[in-house]
Order: sequence, then C-alpha cells, then structure tokens
Amino acid sequence: MEAGKIILVAPLNWGIGHATRCVPIIQQYLNEGHQVLLASNGRAKAFLQQRFPELTFLPDPPDYDIEYPEKGSWTFSIIKQVPKILKRIGAEHRWLKKMIDEYQISQVVSDNRYGLYAPNVHSVIITHQTAPVVPKWGRRLVWSNMKRWLERFDECQICDEQPIEHSIGKSLSHKNLPGNARFIGVLSRFSLIDTIPDTRYHTVAVVSGPEPTRTQFEMELIERLKQIDKPTLIIQGKTETSERKEYGQLTVVSHLPDQEFAAVLKGAKLVISRSGYSSLMDYRTLGIKHIELIPTPGQTEQTYLASIQ
Repeated sequence: MEAGKIILVAPLNWGIGHATRCVPIIQQYLNEGHQVLLASNGRAKAFLQQRFPELTFLPDPPDYDIEYPEKGSWTFSIIKQVPKILKRIGAEHRWLKKMIDEYQISQVVSDNRYGLYAPNVHSVIITHQTAPVVPKWGRRLVWSNMKRWLERFDECQICDEQPIEHSIGKSLSHKNLPGNARFIGVLSRFSLIDTIPDTRYHTVAVVSGPEPTRTQFEMELIERLKQIDKPTLIIQGKTETSERKEYGQLTVVSHLPDQEFAAVLKGAKLVISRSGYSSLMDYRTLGIKHIELIPTPGQTEQTYLASIQ
C-alpha cells in the first residue's frame, strides 16, 4: 500500500471488543505513514479517544442502537429488530458518502458495520463471523444474506487463524465464506505489549458486552467474589469513567490502561470472563490458560465459542 492514504477506521459499538481489536490495525497504518481517521459511538468511541487522543474523530455515524433482552433469546430479539437494523445500515451508508467527500477518504476499514462500503474507495470489512450461530430453520436465509452483505466490500478480512483446527471461531469463521474472504490472524491490542505479569490478584474478572447484561454480570460477580478470601479484581469495561471501589479483598475498577490490563491478566491464577470473540483473541495473545468462560445468557455465539475452547 502506498504511503499517504487517508484511511477511516470505524468499529461497531458493541461493548468495546470491536474497538480494541482495531488497535493493531490502526497502529500499523500509522507506522506506514497513513493518516487515520476514526469513527464510532458510545463506549467504543470513548476507548478509542483514550487510546488515540491525537487522531481526528469524525462526526458520529448512525448507531445500530440494538436493544438487548434482560432474559430470553437474543436471536428472537435481534430478528424483531431487523427492520431497524437495516434502516441504520442504510443511514450509515449515506453517512459514509458524505464523509468521503468532506474528508477526502481513500480507504474505509469497517469492523462489523455493514453499511460502510463505497464504490469509489477501497472498502474493507473486518469480521469473525461468516456463519452466524442461528437456529436451523433460519440458517439458509441468514447465511445467504450475510455472504451478500460481506461481498459488497472489496475485502472481507477474517480475524482468525487457519487451518480450522487452530482457529478460535471454528465453524463460525470458516464456513459460508464470501468470495472476497482473507484470513488475517488473531487481532488483539495486547499484541503490541511486552509486559511482566502482575501477581497481586489471585482472580481477575473481566466484564464486557452491551447493556443491560454487562451490568447484570458485574453485579453477579461482585456478590460471588466478595466471598473469596483472596485478592481479587473486577475490571468493569466502562471506558467513559474512572472509578475504583474496595470491598474487603475485592477491588473494582472502571478500566485499566493496556499495559496494566495485560499484566494483571498474565499474573492471575484465574481469569473469569464472558466468551466474547475479542476477549478470546486477547487471551490467546497473552497465552492465558486458566479461564472460566461464562457466556451471556441467550447469546448463541458466546455459548458456541465457550463450548469449543
């Protein structure tokens, strides 16, 4: 790639995982001499603003604004919101056309934002799922539409390893491949860090994902870990605040800088976490083996990922 491109990197606002895994991509573009513009919403945007305060952020793209059930199936909840999601995808596609003209963008890198493609600039989508985990009765429809959406882009970059036996996602990322698919390996912000393990905490729990399930998970962990008579840490994944609370030997922090985050994960005897894909890439990068994975209730992808690790 020639130097001097103006590249927009825009991750989906779904927790902060899509934003964190874009860090090595952003850093690579900067090292190559390109101008990088960023765009996202909510906590994903807050994380990127803290990590790259020197970069320009575009006006917020339309947010998918997906509502998540406190209980029950995520699949049926998402199905009911399909008309709204499609409308937002169309809106972000129009948003991109405006941004390309205004900022002279020459390449777009979208992480799971399906409307961020344009015929006049090189358009890349980063994803880990080409074959979403859905009930058999809806698989053909969902998979065919997924492939069609991914093939609107010039490249579909899949953040996983080959062959499938060495992969994190297995069937999730190796089936139903679009014609423009290319495997780029594991993406993690911790790939840029060489750190010494911090052994202060026996157990480190990482809270992640969208609301309201993120807060529910945090409350459950606090009640559970307050009972443990060992130094324990909960990282809330709330990038927009900076708080610290103590409950005896349990410490709760809003978030940690990457270096400190990696150190406490590597030093823990046990890591407790959701089985979100970006989290799993982080743990593989850091070589963490002692992990208790707790899938988000009703989220079929996380249940599947937890079952194959």
